[in-house]
Amino acid sequence: MIYTEIILKKENFTMNNIIKAGQPTELKDLISYEEGSIANLDIAHADNMKFVLMAFDEGTGLTPHRAPGNAILTALEGKAIIGYEGKDYELSAGESFRFDKNGLHSVTAQGKFKMSLLLVIE
Repeated sequence: MIYTEIILKKENFTMNNIIKAGQPTELKDLISYEEGSIANLDIAHADNMKFVLMAFDEGTGLTPHRAPGNAILTALEGKAIIGYEGKDYELSAGESFRFDKNGLHSVTAQGKFKMSLLLVIE
């Protein structure tokens, strides 16, 4: 179980109703793979944060880039190679990885791969 509490200003906060109140949900089941591409599904966002699900089809990935804030990536299904500041790390379902603001990182799916991303922008 993961518990996270983030305090947001109500007027700038949007939550996707795909997750139903009072109903257990596996995040990996909320997003489908799209052939040859990366699918994205925003779950919640505000001016200073974003929580998104991503599904990487086999052979896809994100080239090296820098995040605008601190981020936590959690593997939901499959495996990926996470490049971070010049080193590679294998991430499997159930594992998480943190990026610092402006940390150079990439994601390369090893087969089909699903993940969640919590991005907090300062």
